[in-house]
This record gives sequence, C-alpha cells and structure tokens, in this order.
Amino acid sequence: MPISISGLSSGLDTDAIIEKLVKLEREPIVKLEREKKERSYRIKALQELSKKLETLNGTAKELYGFRAAFRDTKVISGDESVISAKGSKNASIGSREIQVLQLASAHKIATDPIDKEFKIPGGKFTIEVNGESASVKFKGGSVDALKDSIDEKAKSLVNASSMKTQGENFVIVLQSKTMGKKGEIKISGDKEILESIGLVSGEKSADREKVSLVFDQKFFSAYLGETKVEPQNGSLTMGNDGKTMALGGTLWREYILPAETAVKKDTSLEFSMTYKAPADGEKSDIPQRIEFGPDESVSIKGIKLHGYNISRTRTEEKEESKQKFDSVLGVGVVAIDGGKRVEKLYTVDKDAKGKQEIPIGSDFKDKKIARLIFYCNIGTTEFGNAAITTPREGKGGLEPKNVISEASDLKMKVDGIEVIRDRNTELTDVIPGVTITVKKKSESPVSMQIESSNESAIEKIKKFVDAYNEYLDLHRELIKTARSTKPGQPVSNEERGFFIGDMMILRLEGGIKKTISGAYTSRAENPVRTLADMGVSTGKINANWESIKSGKLSIDEPVLKKLINENPDGVTMFFGSDSDGDNKIDGGMAFTMAGVLRPYVISGKNIIVSRIDLENDSIKMANDRILKQEGHIVKYEDRLRTKFGKMEQSMSKSKGQQQWMQNQMGGGKDK
Repeated sequence: MPISISGLSSGLDTDAIIEKLVKLEREPIVKLEREKKERSYRIKALQELSKKLETLNGTAKELYGFRAAFRDTKVISGDESVISAKGSKNASIGSREIQVLQLASAHKIATDPIDKEFKIPGGKFTIEVNGESASVKFKGGSVDALKDSIDEKAKSLVNASSMKTQGENFVIVLQSKTMGKKGEIKISGDKEILESIGLVSGEKSADREKVSLVFDQKFFSAYLGETKVEPQNGSLTMGNDGKTMALGGTLWREYILPAETAVKKDTSLEFSMTYKAPADGEKSDIPQRIEFGPDESVSIKGIKLHGYNISRTRTEEKEESKQKFDSVLGVGVVAIDGGKRVEKLYTVDKDAKGKQEIPIGSDFKDKKIARLIFYCNIGTTEFGNAAITTPREGKGGLEPKNVISEASDLKMKVDGIEVIRDRNTELTDVIPGVTITVKKKSESPVSMQIESSNESAIEKIKKFVDAYNEYLDLHRELIKTARSTKPGQPVSNEERGFFIGDMMILRLEGGIKKTISGAYTSRAENPVRTLADMGVSTGKINANWESIKSGKLSIDEPVLKKLINENPDGVTMFFGSDSDGDNKIDGGMAFTMAGVLRPYVISGKNIIVSRIDLENDSIKMANDRILKQEGHIVKYEDRLRTKFGKMEQSMSKSKGQQQWMQNQMGGGKDK
C-alpha cells in the first residue's frame, strides 16, 4: 500500500486544510442538528402541556353535572358492626332508626355421609331455583361422579361440592347461587337415588308466602273510594302488639301497604274477626235536636234587645241511621291499574267465628295491590292477625333432609316499618339516596344520621386549583426569556422557553385566565358569581405581591366549607348551570373551562397533537436534509483530496523537472 505524506511537495498541511473546509461545509448539518434538538425539546414540552391540560380538564368536569359533589351526604351509623351505609346527593338529611330482625341467607343443603366405595343408583331428578330448573340424569356411580353430574347440569343454579367428613365418608353440599327466599333449592324426581344418599327425607308439603300486616295509626288513612258513607262518626283503636285493631260505630278506613304486593291466582287475604253488636238502648252522645223558645225582648237603659230563649230541655227521639248498608262489616282491596284505582269490597259475616279467608286472587290476578279497606257500619269489629298469603309453587316436591342454612330474606324495621329484602348488601331501595349494608342482627334499633358532606366537594375543588397552578408553572417555563451573560454568546435551552411569542400558547393562556377570573350568573336563589365569593382567589388582602403576581390560586378553606354547607345550590350552579331549564348544563365556570380546553384535549387530531405532528414532520425533513448533506460532504471531501493530490503530483513533477534541468545545466559547465 502506497504511503501518502500530506504536503510533501507543496509544503502545505493539506489534511488540515481539507478538514477545515469540510468542517465549514458541515455547518448546515450542525444547524439542522441544533434545530432537531430544539424541536425535540418542544415536543416534550407539548406533551407535558397536554398532560397538564388533560388534568385540568378532568378536574373541571368533576365540578359540574352528575359528578358534582356539592349536595353529597354522609351517613353515620350508630353501630358499624350491625349496619353501615353511604349517602348520595339524593339522600334526605335527617335521622333514621333501623333494627335488623333477620339476615338474608342462601339455601344450603347436604346429603348424609356416603362411603367412597358406595355405588349410588342411577336416576333422574330436577333442581329448581327461583323459577329456573335443571334436569340431572345420573347413570349411577361414586360420590364424585354424582357431584360432577350436578355441577355440570345445574352449575348456573347451585354450587356443588364434596367434603370428607370421617374416614372414607363424604357429603355432597349444594348451595344456592341466589340469596333470600327466592333462592330456595327445590328438588323433585326419583326418590330412590335421593333418599339413598340422604339428600331428601320424603314428600314436601306446600307452604305459603305470607305478608303480615302491622296495625299502626300511621298506615291508616281516610276511605277514598266511590261508596258514600255519611256521617262517619266511629273510632279506630290499635292493639299494643300491632296485631289487632278495632273499628267502632260507622267508620271506613284504608290500610296503606308499606310496599305494593303482587297477587297471584291463589292469593288470599286472611284475618281473624270478632264482632260486638251495640247494647240495647245505647244512644249517641250527640244531641239530635235543639229547641228554640219564643222571641223575647229586654230593655237596658232605654235600649231594647231581642233574643231567643233556648230551651234547656232536649227532645230525644229514636236515633235512626241516615244510610242503609248491605252489610254490617267487611273488607276491601285496592289496586292501581294503568294509573286508575281498582276497588273491590267483600262482605264479611258478622256471626262468623275464627279465621276468615277472602280469595282476592280471582279478582286481582297479576295485579299489585296498594291498599286494603276495613269497614264497620254499626257496633264494634276487631280485626287481627291479618296477612296476604300465596301458596308457594312446587307442590309435590321433596323435602331436603339436611338443611345447613335456610333460604331466608333480610328482615328489618326502618322507623318501625318492616322491610324485607333478599340480600344483605348494596341495598339502595330502602332509604332513597342511601346504600345500606347489613352485617348482623340487632337487639335494638340502630340510629343512622344522614348529614351533609363537603369533604368530597372540597377535595375536588383542591384538585382543580392544584391542576390550574401546575399549568401556570409550566406556562411560565414555556414562555420565559433570558439574557445572554456575554455579548454574542447564545442563551442555552435550559435558560429560555421554547414558545416565546407563540400565539397558540398565548391564546390558550388568555382563555384559561379569563375563565378563572370571570363572573357567572345562574338561576340559584342565592347565586355565587365568582371564585373569590367562595374563598378561592390569588391571595387575601395585603398578601405578598409576588404571590399575587404569579396568578396562582389559593383556598380559604373555612370560607369554602361554610358556603358549601349553607348554599350548596349556589356553588353547584356556579360551576355548572342550566340557563334555559332543559335539564342540560350550558353555563358555569367549570363548564366554560371544559369548553375552552376541548380543542386542546379532545381525542384524535387536537391542537396539541397537530403541533407535535408538525414538529415531528420538521425533524423528519431535517433528517432528510442532513442525510443529503452528509452525502454531499463525502463527495466534497473526495474532490478536495483528489484536487490536492493532483496539485501535489503536479508540484512534485515540476520540481523533478526543475531539478533535472538544474542538473543538466550544471553538468554542461563542468565539461
């Protein structure tokens, strides 16, 4: 390989010259690299801005609409070990008393212990839960084989498991997947197989669903039906145990059921009744006639006065009823069908003894009854042990032999009214706006205090303020300016912002600050107009100027708490209001803020994403230009080396010829 020595002929450092020329030619690349780096910084800054805006937008949306928490409530239980609850914005402030009488439980039954080697005979049986059934065909085999067959066919209804008891004995346990009474496991089919393993003990007699009536004055109201009963001068009295009530004289009353009760074909109204006729000679305490005497006059100091001499003796006549009735006493049923009242009265024989049963299912099948009517036209009638009963479905089923836990509903008294549910948790339909979880029975009522709660609302406002302040910090970094410490020396990227004078950034800042400082109207009775009204401002009076100048918000928490407690509607409508009554939020500070931010945070091609794409496109173009310039520099350097090489060759050849000529000329003189 030939050795090339730079500048050997010319005496010049051609490599250094070429290097400087190439470096000068690389200046556009250096500039492009610097531009790429700056654009990368801008992309990172835009990405950070996007995050801040999304956070600000999210915290703003938490302040209006269904997310707003200014009407939130909290529930304080008198005994968390018995009952716990949480309130929503729809809960009514006040106190309630709840006594848990019985917890809801899932039906759970088991077989007798079965030896592992015992071959269970084949057969077919049906498992039914809550109206759904599954047929199990068993060919015969071991305990595990039967458990697997049940699990395969009825896994949507029951959980089937096997448990080793003692030695090689196992039991199969079936647990309903449905809580409460409706989750009762009903078994029918081949008794041989089921009795052989002790799952059933024989035929099951039909029982009845029963809704018992609690007689209390608060459940009774005036009769609202079409039958005209005048006058009603009777009396209504209650027994101490809530099981009996008595009507005396002429009185018609409606009993309001705590919950509408569905009626089936075989539903009946059951009660016991005792009638007592009025005693002979018994008269009303109300006078039947008042007599007026003749016109009398008296003169007092020349003034003549007229008056009536009211008779002191009442004329008693035999009291007769102004209205004739078809029966002495009876009951009735009221249903609401299509928004209309449907009523049916049933006559009761006053001489009947013991338990009475009225087949109301024939008249009200597939309807829901809301009220019952009890009436008496003369004498005294005592009603007791009243209930609405319906035979349970599944007659002819088989009786489980080993019941581990009964299928039972939750029973509790809420302010003295008995409430029944099929579960213990997430009870949202007992007290409006309150979600209840029941944990165990209670011997006495547990108090529940429903109060206003501002913790969540204040926390959401704090998050919004923090998000706004963080945005301001970033905004200052994006537009900050810096001076060079030395003339001609550029300012470093760390010292200055990348968006000085950027109109997009400035428009965004203007929109956000205008929204924060604006005043808003609402339809509230006592409107809140500005953030400062609720204790959120850039600083208190006489605050530090640097703090005020920064524009950051601070919260006067006592003022904010007081305002939310005293005027939740005003605060709610400040952040999000409905100006035209169409139940849609169309105004308010937080709603306006979300509108300002929407073009910057909306999914897809928003303003920030478009700017980032533009920066990426510019970087890509810079890379293409750099690549092209790099190719040019390689060729440029090759041309320089070729030119300098030729120059060296020419100079070397010229020097060689010069030397030859000198040698020739010098040699001629010597001769």
